[in-house]
Amino acid sequence: MQHRSRNAIGAVIALLSLMLLAICAGAAAVVMQFKSMTSEIAYLQREVLSLKERLTRIDQAERARQLEKASTERAKSGDTKSGDTKSGDNLAQEAALNLSADEIRLIRDYIKPAQSAGPAVAPTNVGDPIVGPTIPLPSPLTEKVPRLIGARFAIRNGAIIIVKRDSRRADAVLGPN
Repeated sequence: MQHRSRNAIGAVIALLSLMLLAICAGAAAVVMQFKSMTSEIAYLQREVLSLKERLTRIDQAERARQLEKASTERAKSGDTKSGDTKSGDNLAQEAALNLSADEIRLIRDYIKPAQSAGPAVAPTNVGDPIVGPTIPLPSPLTEKVPRLIGARFAIRNGAIIIVKRDSRRADAVLGPN
């Protein structure tokens, strides 16, 4: 009788050991699957960001093409006269970035211009050429405002000047507070 109880206890221990091994193997499989899914999600996020950048470039190229087409049509039709500056203003307005109040607030949260102590320079307006170095917009900002991907900025006289990708003109000017 004692011999049978020892065999029964040994069988229970062996069965529990097998169950423990099966549970450990299952847990290892779950961890491996989790790591695999995590890396796949990271890859897909990079891919989405890349696609967003490509879409932004395509949209900008399409807008530029439409602006160019509109300006050549105006020039062909003779609508622009030598003294007519309104059509140039319209082109500058079409090319300008129209930022919402929330987008302007976000930009000002990320970019804090120092007050300039140097000589005052003429203020920069939308459409003015930007000479000098520009800085890429912070990536957390471009993640929140995807149409600013690839844009750069400069600070002149306390104003934040935003230049879109592949542009050397001021596309948005945020005056000092």
